[in-house]
This record gives sequence, structure tokens and C-alpha cells, in this order.
Amino acid sequence: MIRQKLLLAIVIAQALAMYAQKATPLAFDVASVKPLVFAPNQFAFGTASRESRIQISGNRVTVQGLLAGLVMAAYELRTFELAGTPAWRNATGRHEIYVIEAKAPGDMAPTMDEARQMLQTLLAERFQLKFHRETKDLPAYSLTLPNNRSKLKPSAPNAESKRVPVGRLRAIYSNVSVSELVLQVGSQFDRPLFDKTGLTGGYDFTLEYMPSLAGTVGLSSEQAEAFDRLYPPGEAPLLPVALQQQLGLKVVASKERVDMLVIDHVERPSAN
Repeated sequence: MIRQKLLLAIVIAQALAMYAQKATPLAFDVASVKPLVFAPNQFAFGTASRESRIQISGNRVTVQGLLAGLVMAAYELRTFELAGTPAWRNATGRHEIYVIEAKAPGDMAPTMDEARQMLQTLLAERFQLKFHRETKDLPAYSLTLPNNRSKLKPSAPNAESKRVPVGRLRAIYSNVSVSELVLQVGSQFDRPLFDKTGLTGGYDFTLEYMPSLAGTVGLSSEQAEAFDRLYPPGEAPLLPVALQQQLGLKVVASKERVDMLVIDHVERPSAN
């Protein structure tokens, strides 16, 4: 009887230890959070419309970006899946960009998922981030497959996945899925872009298009085709036209239910 009670106590202790380990969020050993200091007349571009890049080198983790980019990186969100971010500006009128340099526990390099979890903990502790999740119906665009046929060429097995820019308007893609393409070009539209083609696997293709200009983002295919006729000969078409003419994929207006993270409270980060 005593032996059975002892074994039961050991099992319970092990279960409690495992629960405590799972309940404790992953966190950096040490982390520095500093505003990015700009030189005179220096500006940063392209940081607001996408998640910040998490860089891992050994047990060192570095992240840089606006608050929105940091949150998107921590929770793997796209721009339209995040709401409630404050428009913080510093004394010069620039949006505040932060540089996070941190060290993960131990000597081994953390996985990207572990780094994201540590960044979540840092945002909660240093930025006092609190949020809730909700689902909204949003105006969107769908990338579709007219007549169930595309101009995409399936990639060879085990081919390297890459995008190679060629000049200002053209890029060559190798073993890239349509869903990956949507993630890469989605920021060119004024609404979320969803892959509704049903195509899977990797493809080889070339895409040449005119980057979106002020006042032209989010045009329908018909409007874009009319606008495209205004360009001088030899200029690349707008993105919706290029997708249809070159890849056989059509952009159409739609409405989608989107799971969103909505920020309820956030503060400027605490001192290091």
C-alpha cells in the first residue's frame, strides 16, 4: 500500500511539473528594445505593410520594425488581420521603429516557432500588449482560375524555390506556389487578396508588371486593362492585368470572413 501511494505521488508530481512547464510561456533570457535612431534626412520605407523579419543567429534573435510589424511577426499575421495599432510618432514626426536584440535560453538556436513565442512574451511584458480575436466580413479580392486552366508550368521535383528579380518590373519564379505568390504581391492591393485557384504545388513562371501607383491600387481587371492602354508601348501592365495575361489567373472582387487580432491596450516599451 505504501509503495502504491509512493508511486502515485511520483506520477502526480511529474504531471504537475509537466503542466507547469507547458503553462510557462517561452521567454528570452535577456532582451534589449530600443527605438531606431535616424540620421538627418534618413527615412525608412516598407516597414508598415508587412510583418517584421525575425533573424536567428545561434541563440541570438533580432527583430526590427513598427509595432504593427512586430505583432504580425509574433503571431504570423498579414496586415488586414491586425487592427487597433496606435500611430506612435516621435518628436521628428516619424513613426517609431524599434530594434529588438535578444538572447534565447541556452546555447542552441531556437526554432522560428519558439522565437515567435518568445516575441509574444516580450510584447506582453515590455509593451503591455493585450488583445482579443474576432471574425469580420471584409471586402477582398480573390485570385481565381478562369475555365480551370492556367498558363503556369509545374516545377521539376525537388527544384529550389526562389524569386529572381530581373530589372525594375520583371521577376522569374522557380518552384513557387500560387499561395506564396499571393503573399508576395498581396500588398499591392487595397484589399486582402486570397488564393481561390485551387492550385497546389510549385510552378515556374515569369511575371512582369508595373508596380502600383498612387490612385491605381485595387483596380478591377477591366479598369486595369483600360488604364494599361494609356501606358506608352513597351511598358509593363498593372498587376491584375499581368496576372491574367501572363499566368491565366484573374482577380475578382469578393467578400471574405477574416479572423483578426484586435489590440485592446498597448504602451510604449518599458526601459531596458
